[in-house]
Amino acid sequence: MGVQEDKDIKGGSWMSSDFKCYGIIITSCLFFSLCSLFTDFIQDMPVNEILWWRFFITFILGVLYNQITETPSAVLKVSRSLMLTALFGTITASCTVFALRHLPIGEGTLLLTTAPFFTVILSSLILGERLVLCDYIALLVATAGVIFVAQPDFIFDIGETDNTNTSQHVVYYIAIFIALCRGFFKAAKYVAVSVTDSQIETHVIVVYLSLMGLLSISTFNIIKCVSTGGAEPILQPLTTLNGVYISLMSVSYLLQQLCVCTAMRFGKPAKASLLKYFDIVLPLVFQVAIFRDTPNQYGLIGSGLIVAAVLTVILVGRPGKKGDAAPQEETLRDSEKLLSDSTSGKGSSARYTILDEVDD
Repeated sequence: MGVQEDKDIKGGSWMSSDFKCYGIIITSCLFFSLCSLFTDFIQDMPVNEILWWRFFITFILGVLYNQITETPSAVLKVSRSLMLTALFGTITASCTVFALRHLPIGEGTLLLTTAPFFTVILSSLILGERLVLCDYIALLVATAGVIFVAQPDFIFDIGETDNTNTSQHVVYYIAIFIALCRGFFKAAKYVAVSVTDSQIETHVIVVYLSLMGLLSISTFNIIKCVSTGGAEPILQPLTTLNGVYISLMSVSYLLQQLCVCTAMRFGKPAKASLLKYFDIVLPLVFQVAIFRDTPNQYGLIGSGLIVAAVLTVILVGRPGKKGDAAPQEETLRDSEKLLSDSTSGKGSSARYTILDEVDD
């Protein structure tokens, strides 16, 4: 997306309705579901290696796009907000890998989807964005839906968790803290994306996110290889079939990232993040349609609650109050004026699998 197009989006009628921002977020959820689907087909690969290939392919595709559009210097454009976005994205990826390795899938799903809570807080403090009562109700309903879909052991299987190993118990609580940190830094990434300089194209943001994620996962893989004395290689040989699925997964991830960054830049991060709960429902739909794997009653209840929450945000929680994001809109207008002046010489089907939830 070029500079002029970005400018037109911010200043023109393209984003005159938040419903168009909602449409972009829902589209990103669709691409996330495809990403999740292709991830399920990948055989015998640890999560850190899947993430490495995803970041690597996404980065290569971004660089190739710059070459095709004859703007290779675009990747050299940097700003404080862009570097913060890349940094927060890197921390998010690192926290996700640690949490996935040390938390059961239920707890991991619940804790790794706390970003909307933190996004609401940070957007209010930094961007001046305000939500209406229906939005807060939707946030609570969606969280309840996540609990039903994820079915964390500490709620649904009370008494079955073995806590006799003290060291494992400590790691468990550290992983919980890391997962919560992941939610905070993901929210910080959303806010940083929303204030990124309008002269920086959206796809350049994705290139930086992929590069920093690639460096982070590469460091993790090297440390893992060294600590095991080479017993676990940095990367396992990639089979042809896995290569096909990883490529499809990476393209889906790239499109998802472009949609998310676009929505966060030109919409309202807090409200947009609430719709990201739809990421949990659509993969279940794909599982039912393709694998014929029907969720249990808790999964169905949770999915219904999430859909109800998303519809509440879209249809009931009116975003149209002009003063809701005045500081952000004023900042955007100032950025447009400066730009104008410069250019003129002035898991199972019953549980949501969060295995591939890194982003975003």
